[in-house]
This record gives sequence, structure tokens and C-alpha cells, in this order.
Amino acid sequence: MARGTPGERPATGGPAQSASAPRGRRRSAKTPDVAPLGSLSQSAPVPVGTRGCVSCGSRDLTRVPLRLTDGSEVVFVSCHDCESRGWVDTEGAAVADEYVHARSGRKS
Repeated sequence: MARGTPGERPATGGPAQSASAPRGRRRSAKTPDVAPLGSLSQSAPVPVGTRGCVSCGSRDLTRVPLRLTDGSEVVFVSCHDCESRGWVDTEGAAVADEYVHARSGRKS
């Protein structure tokens, strides 16, 4: 099998370019400003009412802020120590599971 001379690329149907020839760069379309995604390794502000577990007082919690389909915002809180789980609204008040389930389904 014959190889081309050094610095040449095999024929691919387009014009031959040497390996050292600069390639044109495409400019990407400007992306809209979007809030960055959260990070597990970077601290974020702690939502109201989620500083400590309501059952055992532990501060080792997982907090997941969500916007429900009706537009209301809640935070899912799970304790690493006692494994209790619950929902909190933006004011820090506990929210029943039924409230979240009723507002998180698809609307027809």
C-alpha cells in the first residue's frame, strides 16, 4: 500500500492540504446568558428553612431546589444521618408530599 509524501494527507475528495497548513476557525454563534448549573463541590446559598434536619438537627443535608409545573418553587431536603426527607417552600415552611405531587404532573 503506497503512502503519500510526508506532510500530505490522503485524498478525500477535497483539495490536498499540508499538515502544517492553518485551518480556518468557525466562529460559534453567541450563546445567550444562562445561569450556571449548580455544583456539588462549590457551596451555594442555603435556602431558608434548610439549615438543619427537622428530625435530628444534622446539617449534613442534600438540598435540591425545583420549580414545579405550576411555577411554584420548592426545595427537596434529604438528611444524610437519619435519612428523613421532605419538601420546603421558599419561605422555609414544610410542604406536604401531596402538594408537590399535585403540582408536578403534566397538564393536558
